[in-house]
Amino acid sequence: VLSDVEEEIGELNKENMWELSCETVREQLTNSIRKQWRMLKNHVEKLDNQVSRGHSGAWNEKDVISREDHELETEKLELEIQQCKEMIKTQQQLLQQQLTCDDDTTLLLQDCYLLEERERLQEEWRLFREQKKNFEKERRSFTEAAIRLGLE
Repeated sequence: VLSDVEEEIGELNKENMWELSCETVREQLTNSIRKQWRMLKNHVEKLDNQVSRGHSGAWNEKDVISREDHELETEKLELEIQQCKEMIKTQQQLLQQQLTCDDDTTLLLQDCYLLEERERLQEEWRLFREQKKNFEKERRSFTEAAIRLGLE
């Protein structure tokens, strides 16, 4: 449809497009679109008629399958659906088990992190006590130096 419209517009461009007003171009484009729309509508109606004839029993031999084949195919599909449902249930159970294992693993990791944090805090306390002792020594020596200076 677009190619036909483009061809018509191309022809209009070739034929004195400068002389045509916007209204004329718009009118010709509208008519072209309406023409293409009618052709599309007719095509859809033809297809609809073919389908309705097919439903009314005008099918060819090759288009019709036997009832037994249809039932066999239906049974195969039902069996496949059942297998898929079972597979989904199995996957859900495995996923649930994995999540349970993950919860246990998470608890163990948290315990490990807590132990590591505790050890780190103990090390910081040890460093703090050392710094406190050093600070006390410096304070005493500074105080003694200040007293000596005051006496001198």
